[in-house]
Amino acid sequence: MTGRRTDKNRNSGLTWKGKLNLAVTVLVLLLGPVMMGLGSFMIGADEDLARSGVQAAGTIVRFDDVTKASERRMKVEFTSGDGASHATWAAVDHDQYPVVGDATTVIYAEHDPGRAIVPGYESDGVWVRGVGTVLTCIFAGLGVIFVLLMVGAYLKGRSQRGKDAPSPG
Repeated sequence: MTGRRTDKNRNSGLTWKGKLNLAVTVLVLLLGPVMMGLGSFMIGADEDLARSGVQAAGTIVRFDDVTKASERRMKVEFTSGDGASHATWAAVDHDQYPVVGDATTVIYAEHDPGRAIVPGYESDGVWVRGVGTVLTCIFAGLGVIFVLLMVGAYLKGRSQRGKDAPSPG
């Protein structure tokens, strides 16, 4: 009898390594959009806090003036309405130069003074959303390049098959 052997089970699915590679690829591709969403959520929460929070006078007690934007921050201490002392950190743009000892306004959540912002300074969500946008652009660009290369290879192979075919005559 000729033909295919049917006494062995053929596994046409992915191996565990293939599934792991696929899972890692999907996670990396989703990382950018997830960070964009998380950053937008954080920015929205800070904007809500700015509208509905309680204002307090604060004092800048530390300023890390470094060249790396993600680490350029300042610490502001303030006293909440119940008399307790609190501190918050705020991201500082490169065109801002806060001075240690200067007074500034802090807005905090009335029932959670640990959640506070310093108006006029960036939300941490801006950095998170920015990194997510960059990652999304990089991976989307790589995806477009990959698809273009695959389409080009397909079209080249198709044109080669067309040349190899016998001409009618």
